[in-house]
Amino acid sequence: MLLLGVLFHASVFVFLYQEPESLGEFLSVVFTHQFLHAFRMPAFFVIAGFFAAYLLESRGTRKFLQNRLARITLPLGIFWIPLVFANSWTSQGAWLTGRNTFDILPIDFGHLWFLYFLTLFVLATWALAKPLQLLLTKSISPTLFLALLVAVFPLIPGVFDKEGTLATSTRIVPDPGLLLLYFLIFFSGVVAYFQQDRWLQFLRQRAVGLATFFVASFCVFFVIQDWDLLVTGWVYAAAVVSGTYGVLGLFLRFATKQGKMLGFVSDASYWIYLIHLPLVFFFLIAFSQLGIGSLPTILLTTLMTIFIGLISYKILVRHTLISTLLNGRRHPIGAEK
Repeated sequence: MLLLGVLFHASVFVFLYQEPESLGEFLSVVFTHQFLHAFRMPAFFVIAGFFAAYLLESRGTRKFLQNRLARITLPLGIFWIPLVFANSWTSQGAWLTGRNTFDILPIDFGHLWFLYFLTLFVLATWALAKPLQLLLTKSISPTLFLALLVAVFPLIPGVFDKEGTLATSTRIVPDPGLLLLYFLIFFSGVVAYFQQDRWLQFLRQRAVGLATFFVASFCVFFVIQDWDLLVTGWVYAAAVVSGTYGVLGLFLRFATKQGKMLGFVSDASYWIYLIHLPLVFFFLIAFSQLGIGSLPTILLTTLMTIFIGLISYKILVRHTLISTLLNGRRHPIGAEK
């Protein structure tokens, strides 16, 4: 999911620096970032809810709150302003233009909005821990929950952007509708943890069907999104919900083993998430100067950003206190040989 996030941001921002060379290239780039956006962030919130519930049950409310504030809110506080400056500097191409000032106002959370939302959800979960645990003693049907989520999705104000896709709220005062939608998705992860037998079995068994439906419904949305049809919002909602839970189901069903390489990437993912956007801006601008077209620029930007993210994680993070900050532990040098 994290590596797809690098590709997503490269696709979103590439046209800031170079014009599409053809209609086909334009549609390919838009399809890519809209397709990824439909399931990537919602899936993160489901996973976050699942493991929040795990910590709540295994460690109690006090240690749950301490852990989440240390792993989520503290990194947000440390990296927020430096990354605001880094994003501003790189996105403006300051090393090319010779700018010596930063046009950073108004300040928002940028790509760290995910951590901000999670902080709010953690506080809500902590405050409502007892009522939530009491509620979850009653079985909640995953089929019914997903159907209701599709039904209410388009009715919540502020959940769509100007393209008719899932909006993003990076402001310090978040959009309440989007906050509600993501909390419902986060809550589904909490439910999935406390009712694992029912929910995880459902995701495994329905994975292929949900994923297939996702691809079909998203393609329909992609064609009709500019037609101003009444059903467009529900078609997109169906794509988001089926894609989110279908992708998670595919991993539960077909990717149950973790090797050393995947484990290393998993450990590095938080660090790459934090630092990737300034690198994406830097490489998009740099490669756009070569005149190689948008698609090669996106591919090279994605590969170089991931490469530098992994190398910098190995050198600067894995064996240092930064790893303790982000992942709760650091790896001793030489322990992996």
